[in-house]
Amino acid sequence: MVDVFISHSSQDVQLATHIVDLLRSALNLRADQIRCTSVEGYGFPAGADFDSQLRDEALESRIFIGILSAFSLASAYVLFELGARWGAKQPIMPLLAPGTGPQVIKGPLTGLNVLSCENASQLHQLVSEVAHVLEISPESPAVYQRHIEAILYFSHPGDGQTAAVDAWDPNTSSSAAQIPTSTEMLSEPVDDYSEADQVIKRHCEREWPADYSMRGYCIKQQREALTTLKRGRPHDIPTDVFASIREKCAQEWSDDYTMRLYCEQQQFAAFRELENNHE
Repeated sequence: MVDVFISHSSQDVQLATHIVDLLRSALNLRADQIRCTSVEGYGFPAGADFDSQLRDEALESRIFIGILSAFSLASAYVLFELGARWGAKQPIMPLLAPGTGPQVIKGPLTGLNVLSCENASQLHQLVSEVAHVLEISPESPAVYQRHIEAILYFSHPGDGQTAAVDAWDPNTSSSAAQIPTSTEMLSEPVDDYSEADQVIKRHCEREWPADYSMRGYCIKQQREALTTLKRGRPHDIPTDVFASIREKCAQEWSDDYTMRLYCEQQQFAAFRELENNHE
């Protein structure tokens, strides 16, 4: 029996392929641990009873990811898989396709918390939740960040700046990676980032040496993250704590401002949670 079952429409095969690549890279999963019928190499073996095995794996897989789009919600197979899983009281991880909002979820599934493939923080959350259920440790985000970027770029083709802003949406439901709004942060940058432009160009050229579209998107995303970093310390984070976090994340991600920002926001969220628990 497979560990991860990805319910999707065949019309969403490109997105499904990106999700498969992300999970394999982040979690070191083997191909035979994932079922994603439209993606080559992840379908059923020759001679398998398609309907019978589909029903069994949709019910019994440890992880069930439902890619929700206009196509999948019009698919009898996807609706059957979702309904069967819900009826069996097995957990479902809904993942919204580009341009799809949570309002598309109807009926008994409306109470489910959904993640969006248009949001970097929520894609990291997807990796963390799958790792937790499978009881494995994910790779360092640096290993699979390029797959996160590829999904974001797929979600916003030709609109890298918008995708970068959306990827760090402060209204995301993932509290572990929320970014304070500009009114919550001091306006003075704590670093002039004088070599930032060169750092960004080198980083994106190394990450995407033969893909100029992705390199351009990478540069825009890095610049958006840099803009947020320059805003400085959130008002609710003590100066010494902020300095410690900023140094730690800068050392870990010296040439990746997107991951440096993500690192800082995780640390801020953890500090806030500890402070709230002590009250």
